[in-house]
Amino acid sequence: MNALIHRDYLIDAAIRIFIYDNQVEIISPGHLPNNLTVAKIRSGNANSRNPILVSYHGLGSGIRRALGVYPDIDFEDDRDGNLFKVTV
Repeated sequence: MNALIHRDYLIDAAIRIFIYDNQVEIISPGHLPNNLTVAKIRSGNANSRNPILVSYHGLGSGIRRALGVYPDIDFEDDRDGNLFKVTV
């Protein structure tokens, strides 16, 4: 859900999901917006890239809820590649 709501829709690329035996990778077009960092989102900070979509689902609770269920999620903000990758 987060990948759909928070992706950068100005980038003509698909959200990619790779399922392996030992992990799932979700790759979303666009790096974290503005001054967000992985450390900041882990601590509960949020920034709305698509406010209309966010208004239907609430802001800033998805990653905290996911970490509450499985704290070993890895986040990668690839600014050079212009993507955000989540590995569970």
